[in-house]
Amino acid sequence: MADPNFFPKSKKLTLDQISKLTKIPLPKSADKNRVFLDVSPLDSASRDNISFLDNKNYINQFKKSKAGACFFKKDFKKIAPKNMIPLISTNPYYSFALLANFFYPMKDTTTAGIHPKAHIETSVKYDDTVRIAPGAIVSNNVDIGSNCLIGSNTVILSGVKIGANTAIGSNCTIAYSIIGSNVKIHNGVRIGQDGFGFAQNQNINLKMPQLGRVIIKNNVEIGSNSAIDRGTGPDTIIGEGTKIDNLVQIGHNAIVGKNCIFVAQSGVSGSTKIGNNVIIGGQVGIAGHLKIGNNVRIAAKSGVMKNIDDGATVGGVPSVTIKDWHRQTIILKKLISKKKNGK
Repeated sequence: MADPNFFPKSKKLTLDQISKLTKIPLPKSADKNRVFLDVSPLDSASRDNISFLDNKNYINQFKKSKAGACFFKKDFKKIAPKNMIPLISTNPYYSFALLANFFYPMKDTTTAGIHPKAHIETSVKYDDTVRIAPGAIVSNNVDIGSNCLIGSNTVILSGVKIGANTAIGSNCTIAYSIIGSNVKIHNGVRIGQDGFGFAQNQNINLKMPQLGRVIIKNNVEIGSNSAIDRGTGPDTIIGEGTKIDNLVQIGHNAIVGKNCIFVAQSGVSGSTKIGNNVIIGGQVGIAGHLKIGNNVRIAAKSGVMKNIDDGATVGGVPSVTIKDWHRQTIILKKLISKKKNGK
């Protein structure tokens, strides 16, 4: 599945080990000692590979797959290939991800220690497990936890705190921030720069001092070239377990709950509060000073201009409930069709 030059594989696993790792029961007829060497997509899997089916668009590949075992929902058991061991899962993609993470643990190979071409101020606190790459600059009174990585040409400004096991990529800038543990920040991210706030008076746009911080909770991931502005007075907060894609903008004073998903090129304006377990599609724009409830789903390219209640699924510009959005689309198609036909 993966190029071993970039992704060295951990080791082989027996079916019994796979079952215990993923908590998926085995069929009674399955050989628990059978060995599997890798994970693989359906169309390229071989007898000693494990695959998964989580999308009906791949049913034809599933039927023809040579995978020795496969995670899928029980609805597809009747059409599974005869020689494929069924691993029935309520969430096949998650089960496959658990296994893939075991086969391919993401280990950074950077040697522990401070590269001689990195610049570290004497007041910085860190231990000998920290890795700092060439060209990095770490300013006064920064506190870096154990097993952290600071990438090449990244700048950490004064007073920043970074929790244990956090990896910060190359060419990042981190300022006025408290970063939790087990955080992954990809290349080119900007955290803690000025929020976009101006007081207007006739022809004058007076800059509002941005006196808050950015708080990144544990287990957050932030994609390449995303930006998170610091607060004006209250802090900007990213909740635990939230995952942010590339090219995402989060404005000052925004509060994001736990386990949210932000897809690429989405943007959140200042002082908006987002609940837990919210999924925000690509290129979504959310206006400022709004409240987005828990478990909300926002379709790609939507424009959110009012509060959204818990559990709602919305789409469109301006965003409406998903049912209303579909109705609007159907009505619009009919109107266009009538105009084309001269009616």
